[in-house]
Amino acid sequence: MRVLFQIRPDFITNPAGDSMQMLYTRRHLSSLGVEVDISTTFSQNYRGYDLVHLFNLTRVVETYAYAYKAYEQGIPIVLSTIYWDSSEYYMNNDLPDWKKKAWHQQDMLRRIVLSKASMLLPNSQAEAEKIIKNFETEKPYHVVPNCVDSRFSQGNKDRFYKEYGLDHFALCVGRISPRKNQLALIEALKGTGIKLVLIGPVNDREYGERCKKAGKENVVFIPGQSSAQLRDSYAAAAIHVLPSWFETPGLSNLEAAAAGCPIATTKYGCTQEYFGELACYCLPDDIDSIRKAVLQGLENDNGKKLQEHVLSNYTWDRAAEETLRAYKKVLEL
Repeated sequence: MRVLFQIRPDFITNPAGDSMQMLYTRRHLSSLGVEVDISTTFSQNYRGYDLVHLFNLTRVVETYAYAYKAYEQGIPIVLSTIYWDSSEYYMNNDLPDWKKKAWHQQDMLRRIVLSKASMLLPNSQAEAEKIIKNFETEKPYHVVPNCVDSRFSQGNKDRFYKEYGLDHFALCVGRISPRKNQLALIEALKGTGIKLVLIGPVNDREYGERCKKAGKENVVFIPGQSSAQLRDSYAAAAIHVLPSWFETPGLSNLEAAAAGCPIATTKYGCTQEYFGELACYCLPDDIDSIRKAVLQGLENDNGKKLQEHVLSNYTWDRAAEETLRAYKKVLEL
């Protein structure tokens, strides 16, 4: 089987969850005997491929261009949707009006992409149901979970302590941005005596400055780390906190869980479908809810149970196997 992956052109220079999902899926599909090429070209010739696999219905402009061209050439389209409705996030945050309008206006492009896809690959049943409801589509779908590299279980907390001199801290891994909601987390931890470490690039400069001003000496900012360094950070943390406006379910949540780190995370998205009663959940617009989830997570200390759960159910070999099952369904249609 020969498959073409197409994704936004900046997937390397601006890495995010869709980048990781695509690259790890490719690696593990290759081990199953599937030949996979990657293209970011809008004038792609699809001759010789059995199907094209597109990524991302949230950032949809590039996906629309790829889908239009592939459909025109008559090749089956499989779509990893990577979608959650951002309406509540835009409604509850002071963001530019053009961003809010663009989100809703791009629903037209999302409908077109969905209409051209042969099969949808949502990361959860909740995501599938959200798409069906919002876009009234009856497209077939096959749930392919978001997953994690099992090497995240191999971190060394002593290496982190040697470099940063920190232990028993709360960790949040993700871009510094309003959607990830780090400012609310900073406010929630004030007065608790819990040190906070934020790892990730600043996605919004003004928001980043607000976080630094609010955090003062209680927050340590680390712009970025390699995968190996991140493993050590998760191993050293007392809890990982991701109070985002939504997560599906958040790669850093999965990484932290694989490392044996307890997690407190948003209720919005599909987090509860992945972690069930093993995680603590919060409302992103409620400081008290975030604080309570962090303190409860520290008290419960479900890190070991989370680790066993994630390593048994959510590693990339499973994602590749489910993806291949979906491909076979499409080619049998």
